[in-house]
This record gives sequence, C-alpha cells and structure tokens, in this order.
Amino acid sequence: MRANTTAQGLILTTLALMAVGVVMVFSTSGMQGDGLPWYGRTYIRQPIFAAVAVAILCFLWRMDYRRLTGWRWYSPAVVLFVLAMVASAAVFIPGVGRGVGGDLRWIPLGPIGFQPSEVLKIALLIMLASFLGRADAPVKSFARTFAPAVALIGISLALVVTEDFGTAVIIGVTSVVVLLVGGVRWYYLAGLVPFGAGAFYRFVVCVPHRWARIDALINPDNTANPATYQSRQSIIAIASGVKPAGLGEGIAKYGYLPEGQTDFIFANICNELGMLGAFLVIGLLMVWLVLACRVATRASDRFGALLAGGLGFLIVFQAALHIAVNVRLAPPTGVSLPFVSAGGSSLLLLSAATALIVSVSSRERHGVS
Repeated sequence: MRANTTAQGLILTTLALMAVGVVMVFSTSGMQGDGLPWYGRTYIRQPIFAAVAVAILCFLWRMDYRRLTGWRWYSPAVVLFVLAMVASAAVFIPGVGRGVGGDLRWIPLGPIGFQPSEVLKIALLIMLASFLGRADAPVKSFARTFAPAVALIGISLALVVTEDFGTAVIIGVTSVVVLLVGGVRWYYLAGLVPFGAGAFYRFVVCVPHRWARIDALINPDNTANPATYQSRQSIIAIASGVKPAGLGEGIAKYGYLPEGQTDFIFANICNELGMLGAFLVIGLLMVWLVLACRVATRASDRFGALLAGGLGFLIVFQAALHIAVNVRLAPPTGVSLPFVSAGGSSLLLLSAATALIVSVSSRERHGVS
C-alpha cells in the first residue's frame, strides 16, 4: 500500500513543523540545563522525541484505522478510552501524580513525564467517531446518541478541568464540533450552553489565578496583576520581530518570557525570525488544515470522515488557541503549539493522531485500498 498525494503532503507538512520545533527549541534552550544530566536538557530530549514521533508517523499510518472502530467493551476504541480515563484519574493519587506550576498534570516515568490528558483528548475523539460512525447509529436520537455522547464528554472534562483548563476547552469545543458534524441535532447542543456557562463560572470566575488571566486581557496595563506579565512580554517579543534578532540571538529566552519553549514558543519564533518565521509556521498550519479537510471529505466511510475531521480540528484549534494566547487575544492557558513546542507527550500523541488521518487518506474513496 502506498500513500496518495494528500497523505504524502500531510506527512511532509508535519515533518516540516517538527523540524521548525527542533530548531526553535534548541535556539530557545541551548544555554539552559548545562548542569543537568543529558535527559534533563530540553534541547537534547526534543530531537529524541521528534525522532520517535517520526517513526510513529511513518509506521502507524499503515495500520487500517477501521480496526479501531467498534462499540463492544473489548473494541480498541473502548479499551483505549478506558485506559486513558484510568491514567487521567491516576494523577490525583498521592505519590503518583506530579504537579507542574501548581497543577497536577503529569505521571513520572523514570527521567521523563507522561501527560495522560494528551491521550484522553485523542481517545475521546476516537470513541465519539466510532459511536457516531456506525452504519445504524441513530444520530438524531436524544436518549440513544446525544445523552451517551455527552456523558462520555462530561466524564472526560471532569477528569481534566480542575488541573488543566486549556485542555478541557480543547476537549469540549472539539467534541461539540464532532457531534454537530456527526448529525446530532443542533438544538440539543444549544442546551449545553447553560452548563458551559456554569462551568466557566465555577472553574474560572471562582478560581483567582484563572480569573486574573481573564482580567489581564481586559486590563492589560494593570501591573498589579502578575498575570499581565507574560502577555506583555509576549507582545514585546513579537513586536521586536519587526527587526528580528536572528536565529539563536533573541533575548526573550533569557528569563524575560516564561515558558518560552512551550506555551509561548510562537512569540520566540517571531522574536528571532520575525514575520518570516511567523508566516512560515502559520503557512504550514494552513496547508496542514487544507490537507486534513481534504482527507475528511474524501473518506471512504462515516467513521473515517469523523475521525479525520475530529482529529484535524483538534490539532488546528489547539494551534489557533496557542497563537491567540501569544498575541494576547486569549488568556494564557498552557496550550502548546502542535509539533513545535517542547514536550514529548504532545508531540508523540499528535503524531499518532496525524498517522490515523493519513491512514484514512490512504483508504479514501479514490485512493489506494
């Protein structure tokens, strides 16, 4: 079996984004961690993660995505979702979960850390696509389709919203899009608005450090609010890209811009490479979006269309949210730039998600079967 033109383009675009990530992570962290063991240095770990991600992408796409479907308890979609829920719940167990920045998001695995929420958001989409993609799925039914799907989404959100609100937003928005595209009645989804508003009040308005981030957008000149610091520094780094410092020569990485390798790597790209770097990243993401949309519209079955469409939207929406945070159109949420930001969990799992999209493309109606 050979990958068609769309699949090849998707692979090459993903590899190009990974290459940008490896270069920029080295550029923004090459002076850090020299006193740490090799596995503790971000600029060494990232190329290793990227190499593994490339292997996953190049080999996993050959798997027939249709093997994931099924609604019985032993089907791969169900098993993966259950394991993802168990892992996400395990972070709350004392001695198992590890806190970063005050939030429990990680499970230590030797010298590296594993972020279960990254698995959960992909496993949920596979589950929803499998559930809605059945030939006999009663997608218009409230009791048989909408209610069970919302229950799955609600359980997933409950496991991550207290510790990782950014991931919860991505899960919630992407899941609603999949339900809407899958044929669920729009007014059923409209009924979720009051619940969303209530969740926003409970987990943002009532949580001081999260509300401070919202207030930083409303009152960006309020220096008494520490949450405005990151946003200001991000804008300064981007604005200084009018006269780019050059690769490796930016100063934002020297403690001026916190989380510059992850949450604010787009600002560092602008700082060092200017508008050329910004247009390169955004252009690659736009090409990636067009190719993913083409895969979804040409899928050979309903499950493949929902799977490719859902995973494609998740990745592009996460990228858009990351860039929005960097240009101060959204509050800091801890969302990484797909394929570019430092971090192993996100890179490996989003590469696996891309491989599934490529698998759908390789078996499209006019593709190679």
